[in-house]
Amino acid sequence: MIFQTSLGVDIGEHELCLACLKASSRDVQLVAHAVYAIEQGIHGEEKSTAVSELIKGFLRENRITPASVFLGIPRGNAILRYLELPIAVKENLRETLGYELEKHVPFSPEDVYFDFQIISEDKSADRLQLLLVVVKKQALSTVPAISERVGFGISGVGLTATALADYFSWRSKKEIAIAISFIYAREHHIELGLVKDGMLLYSRELSRNEGLIEAISAALSKMRPDFVKADEPLDTVLCGMEKDDPLLERLNKIDGLALHPVDLSGAQIPSVSLMAAYGLALKGVRKTSMDINLLPPALRKKPSKLKVYTMFGLVSLALLGALAWGGGVFLQHQWTLDRLDDGIKKLGSHLKKFEQIKTDKKRIEDRIDYLNTLRRGGPPILDTIKELSERIPKNAWVNRFTFSEKGIQIEGEAASASQLIPLLEASPMFGDVAFLSAITKARSGKERFRIGLSPK
Repeated sequence: MIFQTSLGVDIGEHELCLACLKASSRDVQLVAHAVYAIEQGIHGEEKSTAVSELIKGFLRENRITPASVFLGIPRGNAILRYLELPIAVKENLRETLGYELEKHVPFSPEDVYFDFQIISEDKSADRLQLLLVVVKKQALSTVPAISERVGFGISGVGLTATALADYFSWRSKKEIAIAISFIYAREHHIELGLVKDGMLLYSRELSRNEGLIEAISAALSKMRPDFVKADEPLDTVLCGMEKDDPLLERLNKIDGLALHPVDLSGAQIPSVSLMAAYGLALKGVRKTSMDINLLPPALRKKPSKLKVYTMFGLVSLALLGALAWGGGVFLQHQWTLDRLDDGIKKLGSHLKKFEQIKTDKKRIEDRIDYLNTLRRGGPPILDTIKELSERIPKNAWVNRFTFSEKGIQIEGEAASASQLIPLLEASPMFGDVAFLSAITKARSGKERFRIGLSPK
């Protein structure tokens, strides 16, 4: 996902929030953002048209072509249920939930879309805890129209609640935290949530009306056992509430509640309104904890087969690079043995071929750098080959190189194969270095080796 861009689109009742993220090798960068007002009273086709035009204008203004787009809908459009089931149903969990959907929500399965997230597994008790998210099909009826008008496919649809969970989970990794309780305030409603170990363990939306404080107090009391000890205050992050908000004064009076304003500096977003959009965009550049996608597979943007071809291409290019490097070393030895016969002519030929190898190597490097921008996850193969070439001594060469999800294997010959192990173990890029077979003698007198290692 390195260098890919992802757009998060949080579609609220009266505003549209957009956040575009770009991935780098270490972090993600916010490259563009915007908050637009949506005219009150518009719905359906009229609203989808307005949203589409705002998105197109945002992309055009910032010259962005995102690789993935994730839409977010209000928490109030969905029903969330926390269920406990036998582990035996895990293999056919989606089918099982489809059959039993009417037990958990007051809708017919034909009228809804749903997705689920496994929260935890207890094998000793043979129980599975999961979050079920259900939304009426009508809530996503405008998605195809938005996709068509904007001009590219939609990768997925989530909720503000799951997007906020991904936001807090991602930011908490930077702060070495494992749990967070939050109150997310908007114009007409309040959203409560508890995120622990990256999972949304509690979520509720409350309207700003009479009895709100009592409802918040009851909800926070329910969250407390999952977060703190009975005699400790519940630390809660407050999002989107101004100092002069009358609700804030009443919240401060709730016993056992310690409020803290949200810190947006790490994410570099200027407004709380962009938190959900940021969390949605994260799904396109990083693996997020919450894997909820309410958009049915038939309506999602089709994954490009280019990624598969890229992987085959990367492996082929890696083998070619390894053979080119090994061949260069072999030729150098041969030219040294024949230098008395060929003299200056052979030396010139060597230099010419060496320059050609350097040219080919540069071309391969440029190609791999380009392909690395398209592949997802894992260390770049070129870096691995370069590290091997620097670690393996000149009196040894590699004639076979295998790079896969299971690890790296190298085969070749060396004057002393046993010396390779400490050299490779000293590299910060490799771990689990070990011989995969016994050392044997080659006709050349060198030792054949087969070594396995894994990237760190």
